[in-house]
Amino acid sequence: MQTSQTHVFANRISATQNRNIPVIFYLSLGSNLAPDEHIARALRELSERYGSILVLPIVRTEPCAINSSNGFLNTIAVISSKESSSALKAWLNSLEMAHGRDRNDPNRSTKDRTLDIDILLEQGCFDFSVAHSQHEAFAEPYVQASIKALDKYLEQPVTNDANGSEAQVSEANESGAKIDAEATSTPANDSVNTTTVRIPGAPVSLGHRAATIDFEYSSGDILIAENSLNTLLQRFEATFDRQQGFA
Repeated sequence: MQTSQTHVFANRISATQNRNIPVIFYLSLGSNLAPDEHIARALRELSERYGSILVLPIVRTEPCAINSSNGFLNTIAVISSKESSSALKAWLNSLEMAHGRDRNDPNRSTKDRTLDIDILLEQGCFDFSVAHSQHEAFAEPYVQASIKALDKYLEQPVTNDANGSEAQVSEANESGAKIDAEATSTPANDSVNTTTVRIPGAPVSLGHRAATIDFEYSSGDILIAENSLNTLLQRFEATFDRQQGFA
């Protein structure tokens, strides 16, 4: 991310451009030039291409190994794809360029960037416990920041927001999730600085909690579900199992 290094580790299944069975990819996203806009757009574009995606909290971080005073927004997205890691990386590079990043600049790793997406890890079987392990794929401080923000909510249940806007209630009904007041306000514990972004076309913001994002191909709508981590993992894993033909 800030160091612009791509890490692709264990559980590689195929070197071909496409496979018959999808696998899991963990992606790190970062931006420090108009970051609210570019992170939001990138999350929508990932969902448009890969369907249901799992997104960890969006955090504000300081520049790491680059000469800049512009702070970053960082998050982690989990997707499933039949693409090989090389094909996925090629598409991610094209997405960065569509956001205005010059990937031909030999000094790009030390400069501000509109969008930087790296592959952290590839898994044949979805096992989110790796994010809380000592795996080197998650060692970078900006990656750890999103995981630490996630940890703050592991034991906190999500309840309906009695004062929620009409759009929030509609979104919760459609997505099967419950959205609470804390999901739209800054957490009291500011040891990790989370923030929210508004994905184009989505009626609610996301960022303080983990969430799933689903793109409805028939309508073009974006559905955001914020809930307990276990509920979100079950939802995402069920989708992944259906894609693999196990459910």
